[in-house]
Order: sequence, then C-alpha cells, then structure tokens
Amino acid sequence: MPNLTKQKNAAGKLIEFGMARHVADDVVHHGHSDHGEQQLLFQGQGKILLALSQTDGLSQKELATRLNLTAQSTAEFVNKLVKKQFVTKEKSTQDRRMTIIRLTDRGRKAATNETAKVPEFLTVLNDEELDQLTAILTKINTSLYDEINAANPTWFDKFHQTITDHVRDWFL
Repeated sequence: MPNLTKQKNAAGKLIEFGMARHVADDVVHHGHSDHGEQQLLFQGQGKILLALSQTDGLSQKELATRLNLTAQSTAEFVNKLVKKQFVTKEKSTQDRRMTIIRLTDRGRKAATNETAKVPEFLTVLNDEELDQLTAILTKINTSLYDEINAANPTWFDKFHQTITDHVRDWFL
C-alpha cells in the first residue's frame, strides 16, 4: 500500500502543474497582458472557497484582487455560494462600504473535503513511482514558472503567491 503522504504530495504537484500549465499557456503562448483576463485552472466558486479556507473574513474586493477576478465575477460567485450556504456576507464594522465574506461550517467542510482528496489514479502508483512523479512534476512546474516570469513578472508574482498561499497547504 503506497504512503498516503506521498500520494498527497503527488496530488499537490499535479494541481500545481495544471495551474502553472494553464497560466503559462495564457500568458506566454497567447500573449495576454496583465489586465485580469487570465483565469486560473481552478475556477469561480472553488477559487473563493479555497481562498477563504486559507484566510477567512476577506472583503469581496480583497477576494477579487487575490484571485485575479473582476469585481462582477466575484460578486456573482459569492452570491451563488451564499445561496448554497457555503459563505456569509456581512458589512464590515470598520468600513460599512466593505462586504466581508466568511466561510460557514458547511463551506469549510466542502473546502476541506475537496482539498483532502487524492485522485483515484494516484492510488495505483507505489511509493517509488510517486517519488518519481513528484520529482518530474516539480521540474516541469519550475520550467513553467520560469516561462511565466519571463513573459510577465508582475502576473507571475501574483500567481506564484496564490499557489504558495492556497494550493500547497492543501496537501502538506
């Protein structure tokens, strides 16, 4: 039976690879500029749940900025999450113009359940294969980061911070 920690590490590298590949494709190969057009591989509502699971109680504006979403998209996703009872919205006590978004117990559980999953296809690998896959994905991800940074250092900084803060913690 393969080591669960190794499976989770490989799963984290796969997610990181998917995100980096997607962004590299957008930024490097399609020549998008840094105008918020790029979307990460994990989309919409999931991005918000992920961000709040790491730092709960963010303003709607802060969510939009951290996740590189438009204010309109963020509001739409937040409203859908409110209807599903995954988040709550409340006015800030310090600045009534700001709306603070918080995870509900249901939202926290959904975020935890999703981030703790090891993809089924990884369970067929033994420990040695998981180590090899992780090493290969690390090498590929580093190359993709280099491409993104060369094409758009400003966007790279935001993207890399998002991965550091929001994805790697899932599986460690």
